[in-house]
Amino acid sequence: MGIAHYMIVDPRTGTIEVHSDPCKDRYSSKEPYIFGDSVPFGPWVVRTVDFGRYGKTESSGA
Repeated sequence: MGIAHYMIVDPRTGTIEVHSDPCKDRYSSKEPYIFGDSVPFGPWVVRTVDFGRYGKTESSGA
């Protein structure tokens, strides 16, 4: 579809994948991150420190 940057956020595992450089039906670049990272996303940086995980709360110690 020609989308230059594609971010997958998984609140179950606390992981993020940024896909870029589309080529035909795939992306030629995939970078992994975890919640808490500052994630470069095209011309932006996404701060993920406040992203929450499913089933995790501050009071649970996780």
